[in-house]
Amino acid sequence: MLGRITWGEVTERCVPADRQTQSCTTLKNALRLAYEAENPQVVDGRMENGNGDLVLVKNIHETDLLYHDLVLSIGVIWKSLAGKIERFKGYNFRDVSSVISLLEEKYSVKRGGSEGNMTFFTFDRKFKLQIAIQKKIDFGPELQMAEKKLLEALDTMATNLANGNESADAADMRTLVTASFKLVDGKIRVSEVLRLRNYKINSALWNEGIDIIDEAIIVVAKKKQIRFYERNEVGAYVAIPLDIAAI
Repeated sequence: MLGRITWGEVTERCVPADRQTQSCTTLKNALRLAYEAENPQVVDGRMENGNGDLVLVKNIHETDLLYHDLVLSIGVIWKSLAGKIERFKGYNFRDVSSVISLLEEKYSVKRGGSEGNMTFFTFDRKFKLQIAIQKKIDFGPELQMAEKKLLEALDTMATNLANGNESADAADMRTLVTASFKLVDGKIRVSEVLRLRNYKINSALWNEGIDIIDEAIIVVAKKKQIRFYERNEVGAYVAIPLDIAAI
């Protein structure tokens, strides 16, 4: 019966009792105790449910208690690791900043330009550290003018096609443009609009529309990213992720 065993006993039966596992279990237990010291889970024989009601532990289904222990045991160490990774990221940026300061002092120039994109290597080129600025962009009201200009260009192309002066398929392009500007969940799909710039069409109106798209771009946020790579056997650099979902 689930009610006769503890979560600790479940984990002991499911994983090998090697030194690494014991170390992880010790850390998890310590973090769990520290969390429960500040956030008692059981008070006067009762636990709080999702609605804020106090329920007697004896009236809670045994599987719900098992799930509670599972999620909380993982959650306390998850939050701890997330905090450490956040601090580690901050330390890395400070270390990079110190190196850049030395370069500025020596050469009186800024490496990587104003955007802050930089790449560093170990001497043997086995490891690579990359600093990149990730931009979040949106569009200003000029975008509506860009759409009208592009559709106007396609109308002209369709007219020329009907007169035998053009061979381009304006109908397909109109479908593409209309889909690119279509709102999804009330938002413009930035990547779809920007992809229109890849089409080379011999039309002054089309080029004007593309220029308006460029003018409509607004950088609403910037986020500095740091990535670490290791070179594999064939010479390609492979990212070493700290995202638990990517490991």
